[in-house]
Amino acid sequence: MSATELDLSASLLDRPHHDGSDLYVVERPEELGGEAVVRIRVPQEVESVVLRWVEDGEARGVKASEEEGGWWRARFPVPNPNVRYRWLLSGGEVGYAWLNGFGLVPHDVPDADDFVLSLDRGGPAWHLDSVVYEIFPDRFATTGGGGAPPEWAVPRAWDELPEGRGPDTPYEWFGGDLGGVEAHLDHIESLGANVIYLTPVFPAGSTHRYDSTTFERVDPLLGGDEALASLTRAAHARGIRVISDLTTNHTGDKHEWFVGGERDLYLFDAQGDYEAWWGIKSLPKLNWLSPELRRRLQAIARKWLQPPYGLDGWRVDVANMSGRTGGTDVNADVAPTLREALEPESLLVAENSRRRRQHERPNGCDGRERRCRADSPRGARARVAARGGELP
Repeated sequence: MSATELDLSASLLDRPHHDGSDLYVVERPEELGGEAVVRIRVPQEVESVVLRWVEDGEARGVKASEEEGGWWRARFPVPNPNVRYRWLLSGGEVGYAWLNGFGLVPHDVPDADDFVLSLDRGGPAWHLDSVVYEIFPDRFATTGGGGAPPEWAVPRAWDELPEGRGPDTPYEWFGGDLGGVEAHLDHIESLGANVIYLTPVFPAGSTHRYDSTTFERVDPLLGGDEALASLTRAAHARGIRVISDLTTNHTGDKHEWFVGGERDLYLFDAQGDYEAWWGIKSLPKLNWLSPELRRRLQAIARKWLQPPYGLDGWRVDVANMSGRTGGTDVNADVAPTLREALEPESLLVAENSRRRRQHERPNGCDGRERRCRADSPRGARARVAARGGELP
């Protein structure tokens, strides 16, 4: 059986496997120059397993030792803050294959998709054992105090089912609010969750709120600033942390910066038209080449982490696309810029809707912020549709 056949026909449990969990990364050094011990599970018969890593830009290798139950173990030095490595399997049923972060590959591969061992543990310790409960505020619970629906809304009764994918998807308004979340903290706590992740809470022209009109206040439809402050106080009293969504890639076209003509904060093409996320004209792209934009986003991130609001961190929407448009790519600046605004115990979660390996770089999304793969390509299509656009 060749590696190609394994990849196409075997179940996940029957394929060679390695990941970054403690089951596979057995020992991690505390400082540069230490050694790591890693394992791989190979259910198939194989003659040789070699660990290949990159040290100071050059490849190194060591033969792994076989253990019981199809496990192999290797020890290697960690001379650099971020060390890329992959496994070479040869002989037996596998034939010849590399196992990297992409999967099992029956030919030579570049380093780009290698596993990465990083010495930058980064992030607060509390996130390591967190159980996160995601809440879309409009749909979770309501106190009935949100007032009349806005002009853009398609009002729904609370017990109605959402339309799903359609022209009204971004505008279906059920009237959930942050007070409703606070009223159900008993339920959230009973599930074992100790972190609440709120999708965007800023005013917008939709119920998903990724098309913000300002970052300076909480949407009155959700209860306003005091509702957020009250929720975080009540959650913290139970030992529950709260993080929310910050969109660093785009705003809505009704955002106060955009309608105020602050051109430096947005990107424009050669014809003078503004760039838009996925071509959706209601979502103009932010210009990360602008020092003023960076300053404002830092100030916004910092404001909502401080009293009386007390958020415990941010999930950065489409972090892998922030700072990237055409020939412009300053994506590596996004995470360090936001980190400067964080409290020591604040969490930064960077959404990446594609394979993450290409974004693991020094000073980029590889250390103090945690990554979340929130979407498959199918999920990305659904998300774009929900925001009022279509993928090509």
